[in-house]
Amino acid sequence: MESGQRVEVRFERHGPIAVLTIDRPHAANAFGPGAVGEFRQHLATIRADASIAGVVVTGAGDRHFCSGGDVKAYSVFASAAELDPVFDDARAVLDELDLLTVPTVAAINGVAIGGGFELALACDFRIAHVSATLSLPQVRMGILPGWFTTERLLAICGRANAKRFALSGARIPADESLRLGAVDQITDDNVVEAAITFLKQFEGADRRGVAAFKRVVREIADNGREPAQRLEREVFAELWFHPERKR
Repeated sequence: MESGQRVEVRFERHGPIAVLTIDRPHAANAFGPGAVGEFRQHLATIRADASIAGVVVTGAGDRHFCSGGDVKAYSVFASAAELDPVFDDARAVLDELDLLTVPTVAAINGVAIGGGFELALACDFRIAHVSATLSLPQVRMGILPGWFTTERLLAICGRANAKRFALSGARIPADESLRLGAVDQITDDNVVEAAITFLKQFEGADRRGVAAFKRVVREIADNGREPAQRLEREVFAELWFHPERKR
């Protein structure tokens, strides 16, 4: 990052927990190309730092978690050849977050709309403030969620509830989102602090085990039961004989 350039994603440590904050309140914490690039750099740092035991993703302020893609930045695109690389970068970052080797929690402090909701779905868990709302308005706009979210939404919420979010496009309150399965916990306290407390239950989780479990879950979603069982068998033996396995 060049000297004097505004930081769009802040990285902070709270003991063993890393907190990534999209810091663009002037743009409703939009996850534009600059923020995507910084987020990816922070994920690389987290993967390389064995002292980090969990990650919280949130937005600056108390109004917006993330408003999704930066529509202003996208407005100049005139073809798929221009659009695809930018969206592919965001898709790749969400995949990296999804497969991160430590537990992750989205601390939804306000509105999570469109790609912001997609970002939250790429985390392992979601904790929302009671005032937060979640929505996927893309279908109402005549498009689809752009960051490969359909599979995640189905896996987390089930078919009917996934359709409820995607087809209505409505801003669904935190308590209703909890009932629909998109949120794991709601709080009326500081949502980042609640997320950090939530992560304490995973203290001591081995990164190799976390990574292996996430790989198998992804394999089930991508290729079905039998390929996933083959992968699980292979990885189980590999981890069993790992010299650093806890015994």
